[in-house]
Amino acid sequence: MSIIETFLQDPRYWAHTDKDKAPESLAAHSQLCLHYYELYCRKKGLDSIVKRVIAHCGCDERETSAIYQFFVDAVYQHDIGKINPSYQRNVLKNPAFPGTYDSRNHAALSAYIYLCEHLDAIDKPDRKKFSYFLFAFSYCIARHHGGLKDIGDFKDKLQDCLEKGSWYERELNLEKNSIFTADRGYDQLKKVVAGETAFYILNKLLFSVITACDYCATAEYMQGAAVDICTIDNLEELKQKYYGGKLYAGIRQYQQDPGVFAGSINEQRCRIFLEAEENLRRQPEACLYYLEAPTGSGKTNMSVNLFLTLLDQQRQLSNVFYIFPFNTLVEQTADVLEEYFAYGKEIAVVNSLTPIYVEQPAGGRGRSGTGEADEDCDYERAALNKIFNNYPIVVTSHVNFFNALFSTGKEPCFPLLKLCNSVVIIDEIQSYRNAIWRQIILFLLQYASLLNIKIIIMSATLPKLDLLLDEHPYAIADLITDPQLYYQNRFFRDRVELDFSLLAHKKIELAVLKAKVLEHKGQKVLVEFINKNTAREFFNMLYQEPDVYCVELTGDDNSCNRKKVIKEIKSKTSIIVVATQVIEAGVDIDMDVGFKDISLPDAEEQFLGRINRSCLRRGKAYFFNYDDAKKIYGDDERLNYPVSNPQIAELLQQKDFKAIYERILQDVKRVSDARTARNIHYTYAKCLELKYRQIEQDMRLISPTYQIFLAYDLIEGDLVISGRAVWQRYKELCQSKTMGYGRRKVELSQLAEQMSYFTYSVYSDKQQALGCDEEFGGYYYIENGEQFIEDGKFNRKAFMKQGKGLFL
Repeated sequence: MSIIETFLQDPRYWAHTDKDKAPESLAAHSQLCLHYYELYCRKKGLDSIVKRVIAHCGCDERETSAIYQFFVDAVYQHDIGKINPSYQRNVLKNPAFPGTYDSRNHAALSAYIYLCEHLDAIDKPDRKKFSYFLFAFSYCIARHHGGLKDIGDFKDKLQDCLEKGSWYERELNLEKNSIFTADRGYDQLKKVVAGETAFYILNKLLFSVITACDYCATAEYMQGAAVDICTIDNLEELKQKYYGGKLYAGIRQYQQDPGVFAGSINEQRCRIFLEAEENLRRQPEACLYYLEAPTGSGKTNMSVNLFLTLLDQQRQLSNVFYIFPFNTLVEQTADVLEEYFAYGKEIAVVNSLTPIYVEQPAGGRGRSGTGEADEDCDYERAALNKIFNNYPIVVTSHVNFFNALFSTGKEPCFPLLKLCNSVVIIDEIQSYRNAIWRQIILFLLQYASLLNIKIIIMSATLPKLDLLLDEHPYAIADLITDPQLYYQNRFFRDRVELDFSLLAHKKIELAVLKAKVLEHKGQKVLVEFINKNTAREFFNMLYQEPDVYCVELTGDDNSCNRKKVIKEIKSKTSIIVVATQVIEAGVDIDMDVGFKDISLPDAEEQFLGRINRSCLRRGKAYFFNYDDAKKIYGDDERLNYPVSNPQIAELLQQKDFKAIYERILQDVKRVSDARTARNIHYTYAKCLELKYRQIEQDMRLISPTYQIFLAYDLIEGDLVISGRAVWQRYKELCQSKTMGYGRRKVELSQLAEQMSYFTYSVYSDKQQALGCDEEFGGYYYIENGEQFIEDGKFNRKAFMKQGKGLFL
């Protein structure tokens, strides 16, 4: 019998205690963790996925089998360090261990025991390869109560974690098993592990499995109820709901009788829909599909049909994730999906603003999950469902998605297990930082092929990111064979007339621009700037004009004001909207005329998507040059191809984004091949050397920010929302000692929207941010927030004059 089994069978050792129930034995907890791993294997096919990933690390069948057992043992044995008598006595108050002890450590001791036990059992010929896998696995064990860091100094910490002369040091001697040397370089490690990214993914999976199974097992002991893993188990019901809809019925009617929509935009939409479906069915082996289709062609509707088709073809697929870069797109897509599927039961939004869905005992309380608290609600389960993304269909943000793939934290990694054997639909991927496009496509393809994820990337301006890679083995399919056939159709190509005449001004004067805008003052006009200060200056110029109704929409608007302005835009037939790039973020408005300060070619097309969105008339868009785009977009390679270049302007006019992106992708690849920090080789090295934090930082989509909370009274009609009261409620919830964890999480999520009314993201150093009145819960609170609010907006000039920091 192994030393570990000997300890586990000793009933004296506890894992958890609770004042209302008997202590949980270490053996019971370990078995329960293993049970949850087996549940993930049954529901998500995790066992076959783990074996596939191990094989792609460069292991033969025998090696894969052995390393897979190490993987499972790591899950089962991750808490063995709780045999530490200090932990039993001082933490768990176990009377079976009298006396006084100094050290309470158990995670590092668990890693130590696990590593020693398995190294002792390895035959000498296998030690060179197996030792690095075991070392990496033991690190996941050591960090399961914190988060991943970089593995570099882990060996020293292992050797330092034990007290000299202790009984477990005598029993388990690390020195004799000192096989792995932490200073091995990339070239040496490459001889042991052939697949760098596969090795990184394997260890990310293990960390997610250990922490998730530990979380579920502990929750079951504490709450007395088992945790389920939610998958799509009612596919036929989902199909009936969607296929029974009028939109789908109309498409099938067109398929039988093409003349039914002849000469209309619906004819084009039906053609694109059917072609995408046919190409998907013909290429089931692909791990990534590109859906490139014009604005107004119905991509969201197509995506529903595509994921249902994939689920029907490949029954091992068991969840669906929609990934969006902007919360506006999250909400809009959720609205579309709710036409077919039940919120909470079948779909759910997981982001920072949407309240956690809580099911009422007598039925759901609706999408928002808001309302008076009900003591019979299962708040713990509701909170757990959110952090695990435990719904059949999830609509979420790109930040949450990238956290699952790259985060070093515990809870952000949980959804990685749900992504296995799933369909993932990514919208507007071109909005991600192009400095990491090559790394993005590398990881997406690796995750997709290894975890059996079917990825659909859709956009009207879609870069084929796989062109950034050299020869690769991945199966990739275009759902639209020749997108230009549709882009050149009059309904899409002629939807908006482009006018570049204002670019004759090297830098246009705002007075000249104003005069041109006012020529269209009887229509719905959108003017987009790339600088917030310029937008405010131009708005003030228009605001003084008689017979002109104008509104402003920028990143300085809180979510409450933004919703109000968008509602106003939709209700007016004559209005001038002065905005910044926030308008490109999937905002569902339909304007007649547009004016835009030039920046990136795909940003220009996203802007055009706000003009004549319905495709029912002819819109017009003017482009001008005012602010320097390099000051806004930095080193973005797309800046090399502005529409002030006649060739790029013509390509934009023809909707030939393939030709534009061919140029951009060449530049991105050239930079990532150069001997700089962006070289792709460093990504492979970081994966093999398990530099988790560096990878997380490299793959961060947005720059780090600080959240400031401006306390003031927000007046909305007859309603006054007190920022001070909202802040106090936030603190009360966070500090409550009587409220359960789940209920607190739910009520905080219900408060999140009101918190957003007073919260602004700030780029600043921490010392400047600390100049605020109070720091709490990740926010920097300013008591007299009114001094920085003007006309309902954040007045950043006034804020900067007070020396509070530097802001976007």
